[in-house]
Amino acid sequence: MLLLTGLCHGYKANTRTQGANQFTDHLVLVEVQDTNQYGIDETKTVAIKLSKADIDGGIQHLYDQYKGKAVSLPVRVGPWASKAGNAGFDFWLSGDRKPVQMQIKPPLAAAQAS
Repeated sequence: MLLLTGLCHGYKANTRTQGANQFTDHLVLVEVQDTNQYGIDETKTVAIKLSKADIDGGIQHLYDQYKGKAVSLPVRVGPWASKAGNAGFDFWLSGDRKPVQMQIKPPLAAAQAS
């Protein structure tokens, strides 16, 4: 499990068509800071997929409450490959599905003296 930390933009349902089929992806959007290939910092929005069980459990409503707030979300990486030869990965909500409360503590005085 990984933790993805950034600014929460809440829940979004995204409908897409592939051939004759239509799919709805259920997503939590998180704005993250990243460094591009040229060493320049950039901001991008990462989509974290929710499973049908997550939607049935109503977890999407929890993330609408976190809109505009910093969150750390437990995610897993789901790799995929297509018949057309493309490949990539998706982030899926993992663990207990809830944001992880993180707190940064100052270093201990003994560690500073070393």
